[in-house]
Amino acid sequence: MEKIQMLEEKITKVIEKIKTLSEENDTLHTKMSDLQEEIDKKDVELTSVREELNGAEALKENIERLNSERDTVRTQVENLIKELESVEV
Repeated sequence: MEKIQMLEEKITKVIEKIKTLSEENDTLHTKMSDLQEEIDKKDVELTSVREELNGAEALKENIERLNSERDTVRTQVENLIKELESVEV
């Protein structure tokens, strides 16, 4: 009889351990799901930042082009002014 009682105790302990492990597993799955949601949100944010960076690069290139055009126009105007100054009225 004593062996049966010891076996029952061991089985009870195993069942309790299984329940504990199952609860821990559920908790870990929940945490993992939460972390995956955070990763997904960060991916969306990263994509948005990359798009903004691409837009900023395009603006930078546009500004550089406009500055170059401005310098060309400035040079042309200076040349025209020199020509006008050289003409005697």
